[in-house]
Amino acid sequence: MIRSLLRRLLIRWRKKTPEEKERMMFSLKIARSKIMDRVYLNLPEQLRNSEKIGRAIAEQINYATASPQFVGDAEEMRRKLEALVAELRLNGADQAAGELISAVKMRPHYLALAESIMR
Repeated sequence: MIRSLLRRLLIRWRKKTPEEKERMMFSLKIARSKIMDRVYLNLPEQLRNSEKIGRAIAEQINYATASPQFVGDAEEMRRKLEALVAELRLNGADQAAGELISAVKMRPHYLALAESIMR
């Protein structure tokens, strides 16, 4: 689902109007939202209300999806992801951890997409 969205957006290599760029960047926001939904749907109830977990998940998804608001280096984010995944797995949220890992693995694709949008 997310890959097909990325593929459709990457096809548009020609010069883009500001409106097209805005629409394409909005598509990245939708992708972020869908990833967040998949992660949260796979969280146990006790983790869904944790502000700490919620912020950590949002930070990883923003990092993975090349959010323009994201600030952080790759090594720091790798350490944070490892700690978050460990915490999720300790709390029985293996599926949520897997969704998060998958999103971060897609980071190069999101970065390429964001770069192509801004050209």
